[in-house]
Amino acid sequence: MASLGTTLPLWRRLAPHLAKDVFTCRQCLRNQGVAAKSIRRFGAMPSRQPTKTQSTLLNNKNRQFFTSSIQRSAAAQAAAQAIQGGAEGAKRSFPKISDKAVAYWLLGSAASVFGIVVFGGLTRLTESGLSITEWRPVTGSLPPMNAEHWESEFAKYRASPEFQLLNPNMTLSEFKSIYYMEWIHRLWGRFVGMSFVIPAVYFVARKKVSTPMAWRLVGIAGLIGFQGFLGWWMVKSGLKDDLFAPGSHPRVSQYRLTAHLGAAFTCYVAMLWNGLAILRSHRLMADATAGIDELAALRSGKLAFFRRSVAGIALLVFTTVISGGLVAGLDAGLIYNEFPYMGNGFAPPKEELFDARYSRHEDRSDLWWRNMLENPSLVQLDHRMLAMTTFTSIVALLAYTRIAPSMKRHLPAAARKGVHGVFAFACCQVGLGISTLLYLVPTPLASAHQAGSLFLLTWVIVLGSRVWHPSRTAKLVKMAAEMAKKKTTNAPSFTARKV
Repeated sequence: MASLGTTLPLWRRLAPHLAKDVFTCRQCLRNQGVAAKSIRRFGAMPSRQPTKTQSTLLNNKNRQFFTSSIQRSAAAQAAAQAIQGGAEGAKRSFPKISDKAVAYWLLGSAASVFGIVVFGGLTRLTESGLSITEWRPVTGSLPPMNAEHWESEFAKYRASPEFQLLNPNMTLSEFKSIYYMEWIHRLWGRFVGMSFVIPAVYFVARKKVSTPMAWRLVGIAGLIGFQGFLGWWMVKSGLKDDLFAPGSHPRVSQYRLTAHLGAAFTCYVAMLWNGLAILRSHRLMADATAGIDELAALRSGKLAFFRRSVAGIALLVFTTVISGGLVAGLDAGLIYNEFPYMGNGFAPPKEELFDARYSRHEDRSDLWWRNMLENPSLVQLDHRMLAMTTFTSIVALLAYTRIAPSMKRHLPAAARKGVHGVFAFACCQVGLGISTLLYLVPTPLASAHQAGSLFLLTWVIVLGSRVWHPSRTAKLVKMAAEMAKKKTTNAPSFTARKV
């Protein structure tokens, strides 16, 4: 306190000669961009000779602070100009990089698709998918509102093969439970479509997205509409006797079920990937210099094999999911409920795997592919082989990242963590798959197994986004770095006055 009291007169004499910006916090200087103004004000100080105390205040530390403030301000302005294409150009054309709000909306839409895929699996497992026998995209948004309407819907269901062959003793209250399951699934699908199309139109109209992203949004919107058509096309296959084998269990076509599932996964991946790409672009543009270094490291030839391996694993996971759709469509999980054996060996006899009964041509030219897609025994064996191949590939990728010297030196820390996440989800998914098989496909385990496939694919996509080199964003980052360098070079330099 004594030392402070002795210096107060000195500060009173010094204060009139200092700019007001000296007493402003660093955050305000950065936000208001007044660092350059402060330098000019210090340079325009009166010609009066400064004291030693003044020279001490304006030391190297202060000069470094003001210089770094100019550099950060220049980098931020350069990134904004690179993203928007100039203040005037942004009003007339689409920006170079989509707004962050678009990324968050895409990730939210992906979460909604994730939920409807899991709920759709529950709808199938509870045999609820064929309870609504008509496709009414508009009027079907409301459930039956009175007893007369319920009786009408129940009468339509009683005319279906599923009721006549499987549920001839079903009561109205039991019908209501499966009806509501399918109604919620369809209503959720409508919500996914509306919650995507309306914001997409808004973002495009307000020029919040880049030109390539605008076209991608159009493609995803079209895929959502096509997905709704595939859903009804799938349900329709279980409502007519001539669309499945006579005397067999009434079920939807495994081909249509697989197409419906594959389109849903494709839609989910498109939303997730583009949302992550937008956020990554903004992160790289926030610090262009560091972004250039990061992208240069990703372009290293040492990571080329790793990137191809991640893409291959993503394809393997998606293919395994598609084969799982065939397993679900044929109820192939209800046979050979043991692991790793299938009967007396690791695979059933060849005569069972390639049964001539599945062929429809006299020359047996369709024997192999029809058994692969229609024979439950071979379909389950294919799914097992794909699942184990995927798991083995993930384990090999993990070992490669931990053993290879080039991976230890060049693989980013975020990617290394991503590999660990993929391995963890793969272990969970294998455990869920084996448990579902051993316990004869109980609904909770089967639903968790389907959700696990989505989690695994999600983490593989996240890993891919961390090692993928975005060429278009790299050009924008380079442009922002060059503009920031020019602004820093042209900024007025600060030199302390000597006594």
